[in-house]
Amino acid sequence: MSDEPALIQPKPRLGKLIAIVGPSGAGKDTLIDAARLRFADHPGLIFPRRIITRESNSSEDHDTLSEERFAELEAQGGFSLSWRAHGLSYALPLEVRLATEEGRHAVCNLSRSSLPEARQRFAGLSVVLVTAPAEIIAQRLAARGRESEEMIRARLARKIDREDSLAPDLIISNDGPVEAATDRLIAHLQAELSGQAQAME
Repeated sequence: MSDEPALIQPKPRLGKLIAIVGPSGAGKDTLIDAARLRFADHPGLIFPRRIITRESNSSEDHDTLSEERFAELEAQGGFSLSWRAHGLSYALPLEVRLATEEGRHAVCNLSRSSLPEARQRFAGLSVVLVTAPAEIIAQRLAARGRESEEMIRARLARKIDREDSLAPDLIISNDGPVEAATDRLIAHLQAELSGQAQAME
């Protein structure tokens, strides 16, 4: 038997929650979907589905729970992060926390109001703000057909109130070709992955 001490393997560096935030209608899900395709085979990134107390539809892919079941799981610590917005309950599954603890990054669509809690729960957080001019957002929201004009005006008011205090790591103005906005998000994710790899060396 060798007397040489066993090599101690370094623990993986904690991964980040990469929070994609911004007003409804800015195009967050479109950019996330494009990035998911680009990094489909990359082991260092996951793109988990959110949990919402609303049925899925063609414009938003998520897992659905009843309000009762959501409350039960939330009380049991069954989510990585949860919040309320627009009369609905939202959450990130436990796989998000587990992935970041294993050293992977998780790309998630978050509410701007959930960022303070996210900063407390995750050791690493990168905030990407996706935005667009108010008139473009209003057109996109109207095209979805889910909200009244009054609700759309309320959403636009929240856009103005919240963006000044977010301190994002990256701002993407999604008011031109979607490919340009997608390229900016992909470049940011590549930089996060490169930084993680260098930290492990």
